[in-house]
Amino acid sequence: MIEPSPYDFLMVLVIGGSLLLYLTSFTRDVFIPLIVMLLFLIFQLTSLLAARELQVGVAYLAITIYLMFSWFSIVGIGQRLKSSLLKVIMNGYLITAVLSAVIGILAYFRYLPYDDLLLMFGRAKAFFKDPNVFGPFLIMPSLYAISLFENETSSKIKKTLYAFTFLLLLTAIFVCFSRAAWGNWVISFLVYLTLAKKELLKERIKTFISLGILCIPVLIWLANSPFVKSLFQSRLSLQRYDDSRFATQKEAILTGLRNPIGIGPGQSEYTFQIAPHSLYARILTENGILSVFLFVFLLSISIHKAYQSYKRSSNETAAYFSIIVASLIGLTFNSAFIDTLHWRHFWLILALAWCAPIIRGDDG
Repeated sequence: MIEPSPYDFLMVLVIGGSLLLYLTSFTRDVFIPLIVMLLFLIFQLTSLLAARELQVGVAYLAITIYLMFSWFSIVGIGQRLKSSLLKVIMNGYLITAVLSAVIGILAYFRYLPYDDLLLMFGRAKAFFKDPNVFGPFLIMPSLYAISLFENETSSKIKKTLYAFTFLLLLTAIFVCFSRAAWGNWVISFLVYLTLAKKELLKERIKTFISLGILCIPVLIWLANSPFVKSLFQSRLSLQRYDDSRFATQKEAILTGLRNPIGIGPGQSEYTFQIAPHSLYARILTENGILSVFLFVFLLSISIHKAYQSYKRSSNETAAYFSIIVASLIGLTFNSAFIDTLHWRHFWLILALAWCAPIIRGDDG
């Protein structure tokens, strides 16, 4: 909604500060993703030669490069600060998500002035451009709220607060009415459940049962709300624009297969009637088939890296990495239906996967 966003101003300071003050550190583990990122950038630049709208292509590529630099800086700082950075980012992310969720929910139920600015087609979006971005943004912090709830050291008051936080975020995800976000959340939730270590599995199941019981009255209330019922029913059925969306994705894939280097960054909106609404279809058609393989490979090794860090970490740090693994797998699904390439939180989570873990018995 606001471009550039406050996040961008902060990230520019982080990027500049990390480079000027030598706050970054890189191990051999990061060598492969750096090479993949460099190759992806080369293919992006090559595809720019095919762009019909050169100015649009340069602007679109500039945003991609900026997000790559944000990934580079966060990874470098994370290699040095380890779980300290994870804790700061997770807590900051949670606070931001709660504020966004409150604004989105209040706007949806018409409790705020100028609420139309915070909605799109009756769906909550808060200060985001689109409900399809707003919903997925809240998923990782909702998992973090679960993690804090099941922490044995949390007092009853804190557990109540974390349970309420989870319900708040879940409600906001619901009222964004993004089917991709709903699917993303279900997948992330199930992955997070399965990642429980053997000694914690029973406790996690108890946690989910407790939170599930708390969710029942909220779901009943939402289901009976006149604000929700009609929109929920319409979102469960195929919409008129779904046919156009899937047809455009098919056309984008065929165009990508016919153009080995792609049609150029940001050119989809000028080539097709609507945007492809798929990360993979966009990269394929704009940057070529090798680019989409590179990006899928980057996603895969990032998930694998986060999973390895989860297995090797101490309990507190392991919780962070289990959330990151679950969130990335959910985003991988989400990206098939929404173009996520320029989502700031996507690149943030992608970077957190490469933060150095604190190994069991390591004092660092």
